[in-house]
Amino acid sequence: MATSKVTRKEIRQPDWFQVNSDRAIDFVQNHVPQVVSAAAVVLLVLIGVWAWQSFKERQNIAAGQEFSKAVELFQTQKYSEAIAGFEKVQGYRWSRYAGLSHLYQTNIYLATSDLDKALNSGQRAVIATSPSSLYRQLALVALASAEERKNQCKLAIDHFIEAQKIVGPLQNDATLGKARCAEQLGDRPTVIAAYKEFLKDNPGSSLGLKLAELEASTAVAPAKVK
Repeated sequence: MATSKVTRKEIRQPDWFQVNSDRAIDFVQNHVPQVVSAAAVVLLVLIGVWAWQSFKERQNIAAGQEFSKAVELFQTQKYSEAIAGFEKVQGYRWSRYAGLSHLYQTNIYLATSDLDKALNSGQRAVIATSPSSLYRQLALVALASAEERKNQCKLAIDHFIEAQKIVGPLQNDATLGKARCAEQLGDRPTVIAAYKEFLKDNPGSSLGLKLAELEASTAVAPAKVK
């Protein structure tokens, strides 16, 4: 088998690592102030990132403790105290619990029929949640429910439709909410379409009879004279 020979000249030549190491050392020696400044900037950035993460973690821990207390008050229907508790949570604005507290407040205001406050907190809950998340779906349905009860059905339908598009447990609730609001507006085609959507997932529902009645009455309705 033929083997390649390494010449003495090649052996005497410095290798890649040595060459580049020497160049790096020369560069540092010739640019000491710039290198020190760059290192200081990097160090400050790393310290800033660490400090921010530490601050957020402290916020999450404190907010989580307040959130647990407020949820317990909510579950025992001590709504006034729960609202105050959730407001404390919202003070930790960088925590993951701040946005969720708006959703709980919306549900409290719906339960106590304080619809103006439900609208306000519902809007905040939607803004604070991530798109396509379960929490966004919950917030949209809560907001739309407040709008429906305030007879703001056009807005409610838009939010129910948005909630429908998110895969989650409230898709059917959003579909029925859209149907209710369309019925209030006298929009039969939308009502019929919503019932058909609902029955795809719930074929045994009693709404099938209501759908049949709506379709029959729509078919025999006299045409409007132009």
